[in-house]
Amino acid sequence: MAPFDDLLSPSLPELTARRIAGVYFAFGVLWILFSDAIVYLLVSDPRTRFRIEAIKGGLFVVVSALLVYGLTARAHERQRETTQRLRQQTRELSILHRIVRHNLRNIATVIGGRVETARDADEVEPHLEVLERKADRLATLAEKANLLRGVSAQSADHRVEQDLSRAITDICAQYRSDYPDATIAFDGPENLRTLVPARLGFAITELLENAVVHGGPGATVTIELTADSEAIRVVVADDGPGLPDSERTAVKGDIEDVLAHSEGVGLWLVRLIVEKAGGRLSVSESSLGGTAVTLSVPRIDDDRS
Repeated sequence: MAPFDDLLSPSLPELTARRIAGVYFAFGVLWILFSDAIVYLLVSDPRTRFRIEAIKGGLFVVVSALLVYGLTARAHERQRETTQRLRQQTRELSILHRIVRHNLRNIATVIGGRVETARDADEVEPHLEVLERKADRLATLAEKANLLRGVSAQSADHRVEQDLSRAITDICAQYRSDYPDATIAFDGPENLRTLVPARLGFAITELLENAVVHGGPGATVTIELTADSEAIRVVVADDGPGLPDSERTAVKGDIEDVLAHSEGVGLWLVRLIVEKAGGRLSVSESSLGGTAVTLSVPRIDDDRS
């Protein structure tokens, strides 16, 4: 273990200049009182006592210097982490603004064009269907923008206790109801109560929806849940035509590329949730002939599983 790992622990309170001075003062007073008392009790010869006092003084300088170094190093590290976190939040909120602006502009253009066309059309029903889809798209965009804002502001270690098996079972049941033509199967332990990232449910839901929607009518989707002492893994596999380039960019590429394809925003959100929890998202070919997306996050348990 590094010399000051305990001092750098993020669970300890923030070190201000006043606290550092207080710790140093308390340490100095206790050192003088106890060390002097021990020397006077154990050493009676003045010359020996003088030499010990000199050694003790030098030792105090070394130990106190190390103490101050450790405290200031921890304070600096906390400040660096805070600065880095604020920069990341600023970047994510900037991305949020650009995503919303990009999508609103596209949707507004489509709506405006459809309205103009519908005014002179004999049959307006097809135009109304498009407008309805775009209205749904706006609602989805607002939901994802709100989620991104919440994920950005959320600490990386924020977790909730949940029976993940039960949660995935409920998600599958909901999508079987919404997409009766699809075949959705879940393979995992009957119970898995553990601490999971707070937004993991959304991430799994988004992966399942992507698989069902891209798979088309009669799609087959499987969700596999496994866990060991190190990690929790969720694999969502389908028999569809494969992940579109825009969605694949959301998993592997930079957000600048995602902005060019608004369809990838949901998967990029999944990636953000997973990476913020210290995990990773990967894409491979599934045994069903389509795509398999694997979500893996570190497992953290308080002695319960």
